[in-house]
Amino acid sequence: MMASLDRHLKNKGYTLSIVRDREFSSSKQVLEGKAKQLRLAGRGKRPNKARQVSEEEEEILWKSGKLGGNNPESLIQTMWWLLTQHFGLRGRQEHHGMRLEDFRIMNGDDGIEFVEFAEGPTETRPGGLSAKPRQFQPKMFQTGEGKCPVALFRQYISRKPPNLRTSGPFYLSIKYNRRADDKIWYKVQPMGENKINSMMKSIISGTSLETSEKRFSNHSARKTVVSKMKKANLERSAIAKVTGHRNIQSLDDYDEADEDEQRQLSWAISRKNSTPKPAGNTPGPTSSAVIPHKMSSQAQNVMNSFTNCNVTFNLNNKTSPTIRPCKRRLRFIESDSDTD
Repeated sequence: MMASLDRHLKNKGYTLSIVRDREFSSSKQVLEGKAKQLRLAGRGKRPNKARQVSEEEEEILWKSGKLGGNNPESLIQTMWWLLTQHFGLRGRQEHHGMRLEDFRIMNGDDGIEFVEFAEGPTETRPGGLSAKPRQFQPKMFQTGEGKCPVALFRQYISRKPPNLRTSGPFYLSIKYNRRADDKIWYKVQPMGENKINSMMKSIISGTSLETSEKRFSNHSARKTVVSKMKKANLERSAIAKVTGHRNIQSLDDYDEADEDEQRQLSWAISRKNSTPKPAGNTPGPTSSAVIPHKMSSQAQNVMNSFTNCNVTFNLNNKTSPTIRPCKRRLRFIESDSDTD
């Protein structure tokens, strides 16, 4: 609220900032004190920020038909999901004014098709005479599989009215009263902003994600692509190229460990010489051998992870290790002493 008031006053020509200037330090102290009281009273403990969609959860959306090209609802939802991720778009405002002429389907030097997007003004790049467009323009390449983003993009264009297949609003309203054999799935009128703003809600509707304790919003798609690139071990500078962040430090807000990472951290803290067995049908981690603390420098170079096997290394000769299935166990043989 303070930030909103500050912007309003700035637009009206007010010279001071109620957020930064010392003339308003007492109001900030009162706000800080009130926030501390609410925290001590137990408020604000429930996380209300949007969560990313895990790989398993995204697969649920594809298998349930919420994403895909089988009907007009799933196809337009898929367009929003793919474009948000491949071009690092924010889930609302950057989709409102999107037009079809902002996109081009092109062929790369290797013959692989891709979709290129010419980004318009954004929250961090408002345009004007001093506009600073992205130096890196992300592209959405074809994959040649059932979920190929370029093929789905072409399918969406073919389902639009003929006069809107080269220009006009990108998102169109759905024709719900169409005939079964009607190849045109969308109306001439553009989709409303409220519909775009609740796109993620429509995507998870009727799935197990809707009743999940996690909170999903339009911002979840943008957080999901950051999570995917982090898992692919991409540098933060490369991630910022896709998301469009001008400051790499802005990615700190996305540094949220997913459930798999949190599980591995917890098991790393809990276990001593063995990995706890998972409860029920939950898949457990790969057993990691526990290396003794005292060993020679040669033995310290023998580091690996094994699952359900007994491995014996003889470090004094060049014979291959003997491996036979049994319990999870790793044995080092050094000189005449055996160490488990």
